[in-house]
Amino acid sequence: MAIDFDLVQPAELTGFVRNLPGPATYTLNQFLNDDNIYDIDAAFNTLYRTNRAAKFRAWDAETRIGKRNVFEQKRVSLPPIGQKLVLGEEQRLRLEMARSRGDNSASLIEAVYNDAETNAAAVHARMELARGQVLTTGKLDLTTDGLEGIQADFGVDQSHLPTAPTPWTDYAAADPFADMRAWADVVVNDSGEAPAYAVTPRTVIGHMLRNEKVRALASSSGVAPTMISMAQLNQMLEAFDLPQLVPYNTVIDVDGVATRPIPADRMVFLPANPRSLGRTMWGITAEALELVNLSNPEITFQEAPGLVGVVTKEGDPVRTWTKVSAVGMPVIEDPRKLLCAEVF
Repeated sequence: MAIDFDLVQPAELTGFVRNLPGPATYTLNQFLNDDNIYDIDAAFNTLYRTNRAAKFRAWDAETRIGKRNVFEQKRVSLPPIGQKLVLGEEQRLRLEMARSRGDNSASLIEAVYNDAETNAAAVHARMELARGQVLTTGKLDLTTDGLEGIQADFGVDQSHLPTAPTPWTDYAAADPFADMRAWADVVVNDSGEAPAYAVTPRTVIGHMLRNEKVRALASSSGVAPTMISMAQLNQMLEAFDLPQLVPYNTVIDVDGVATRPIPADRMVFLPANPRSLGRTMWGITAEALELVNLSNPEITFQEAPGLVGVVTKEGDPVRTWTKVSAVGMPVIEDPRKLLCAEVF
């Protein structure tokens, strides 16, 4: 299978797929920001800062020796990801081109761009699912993609993957604010930094709004309201110095199954500065290297990382494919700043 340069120039198709806006509901890259790297391996350094105190000394006594912050270097291989579609009704489109002596190529080119848009959306959807899995489990497991045993474990401690002592569906007995305080303390004690955001589905927020202890905090003259608003809930969270809620309700089709990147029963605590937690790293594909290494390069090496769109052709049977490829994965660089709780 070879790249076809006659139908659509790869540089133009690559620019097109990279400039496509992702679905507005795919918002997890706000917390694991996109970052292009010039490699197929992701190397990252983590400095685990600890707020250690110095010690007083007696006069004429030797100054105590301190301890350095722990520095750790990690490297993971970025897996390839992509999708291709065979050009629909290509034979009919080419027949029309032959009849018009090549003056009717617009329909064929439009079909290529339509397929490229579909493929790019599929890549973004899979990466959003990967971000959700990493944020809720601390791992990226590619078993569902047919890659048995391929897993990246970012070392999130089990204490950062708690379960609520009382399910939040028990409106009378559960205490969401006490649970959130305990979980926030875990993050503070381990990282020295309080979580700023709690990303969670609408289902979890609904349970919080109905909770008796939460409603009691909003009582007026000793009478608790039947239900409180989202604005009231966030005001109370701020008053108690707890993370602000970020609703996340995205659902993605995975082989016909509606799948949530963040499960309906989870709450994810995240830091104020997303870059301190991790990144979504995009590397360089084999297709990009082909476009760079041509005697007349289609793209520069600096443009190589990220999505690449190409049209490829094979001869037996004669078929033309529109393909969008990438190399990348979300990476957690400081697992101490991530906590995901199962609340019911």
